[in-house]
Amino acid sequence: MPVPSTSTSVADVIPGAGASSAPTLADCELFPASAIFNTRIDDVSRFPAHAKSGEWVDLVGRGVSFGTDWGVNDNAANYSTYWGMPINIVDGSTATTEWPVVSFDFATSGVFWDRGYPDKSDCAVADGNGGFSIARSCGAVPASQRRFPFPVPSKLLSEDGVCSDPNTCGDRHVLVVEKGACRLWESYFAYNLSGQWYAMATAAWDLKSLSLRPDDWAAGDAAGLPITPLLAKAAEANSGEIRHALRVTFSDPKLALEHAWPARFAAGGDNPGAIPFGSLLRLKSDFVIPDDWTAQAKALATAAKRYGLYVADNGADFYVQGEPNAAWDLRTNAQMRNIRMSDMEFVDLGAIKRDPRFSADSMAASW
Repeated sequence: MPVPSTSTSVADVIPGAGASSAPTLADCELFPASAIFNTRIDDVSRFPAHAKSGEWVDLVGRGVSFGTDWGVNDNAANYSTYWGMPINIVDGSTATTEWPVVSFDFATSGVFWDRGYPDKSDCAVADGNGGFSIARSCGAVPASQRRFPFPVPSKLLSEDGVCSDPNTCGDRHVLVVEKGACRLWESYFAYNLSGQWYAMATAAWDLKSLSLRPDDWAAGDAAGLPITPLLAKAAEANSGEIRHALRVTFSDPKLALEHAWPARFAAGGDNPGAIPFGSLLRLKSDFVIPDDWTAQAKALATAAKRYGLYVADNGADFYVQGEPNAAWDLRTNAQMRNIRMSDMEFVDLGAIKRDPRFSADSMAASW
């Protein structure tokens, strides 16, 4: 059976137009234009450098280079060179989507013994009308009714590709955009073992809503943020403009066990004074983007100036995640490595958080 391509086309992913700055995927806005992830933060008079910016940049290392955490191989069967997080687009029907029961107890598989986090996960539950609704906290749902919209097997794309051993394969995120309903579903450490789906955590968002996850809840990432809207996508980069923030990781010693809005959670060791999850990193305004860079690299660097990078998870230092796609230009990866932490600064979002209309439970950055 042929392995499906992970490529997304310009028709699938386009920047927002007109008054809206929200990017679009599968005819769904990736959250409203007023969401913080779609908000420009390059006005340094309104969004100055964070008071601890220099301290945190030094902690990471000023010479650390921008890492492009995606590859040009979009054949999931080639596991050794399949890098990045692919995006699945489904419509909820049986032609594209299965709604299997998902277990959070790997011990019943006989091959892995960890237990996940149903109490802080979201599930799909039957709505009585032939469809499914989002249930907040799978722990409140009977185990036999906890479902997730995995794509049909012939079309399913996951991080780590066809690798299927939870002892060796990795995080295996499965990211799903449900078009029509405009819902985002993301799972962490999702494996189909002998016909039964397992996951450590699952999360869901209504893409038309500005609601964040409950505070102290993770998601597919440690910060409790959505992954898909913050991924670098080749079609957007090829279009010449990326109108949203990106996501970045740092190693555990560089991260504090605390979170700042819009993050909802923190994980790892306790490193007081280190970088909180949810912190915003920005390419400095005086960084000159070379004329000879690819259109992709120019778009990525410009997005890093305008929208920034949100600290989303534990991982390699200064690594920015994207989708695996043959449309990526290898020159882009090399050119982005010329950006170093010394060219970056952390941003103070106080102008938003001090507004009387601000809610820590909402991703709204303007009203």
